[in-house]
Amino acid sequence: MKRIGEIVLSIIGAVTSLIMVGIGIFFLYAKDNPAYLNYLHDNWNDAQVATTLEQMNQSGTLWILPGIIGIALSIIAIFLLKRNASPKLVGWMLILGSVVICIISIFGFFPLIFFVIAGIMALIRKPNVRKKHASVR
Repeated sequence: MKRIGEIVLSIIGAVTSLIMVGIGIFFLYAKDNPAYLNYLHDNWNDAQVATTLEQMNQSGTLWILPGIIGIALSIIAIFLLKRNASPKLVGWMLILGSVVICIISIFGFFPLIFFVIAGIMALIRKPNVRKKHASVR
């Protein structure tokens, strides 16, 4: 059975996870950029600058780690769905994996939408029985 819908949603989830990784890397780069630091110090007070830099230091946990988990989750799901190995396992893996991503970081909500929809589709879609009966005759 072709599971194109689940595969497409998993690919979209992987792309949003890749965007999350890119944002996290940008934050890690920007916190050490002298031009950006000068801009912050010129326009904000010291408390705001300290808070912003602390949040940017946490970007590995908030953006990069959930993004990498999401990319790995979608690659495994796509591989298993292409083989049509165990759609029920893939459905639960996508749903539970996306919940874990969202627990790590609230920003994991973006790929969560696509992974949950793909997981539900993998769980509820039944194999096409008509083709099996037609080949028996």
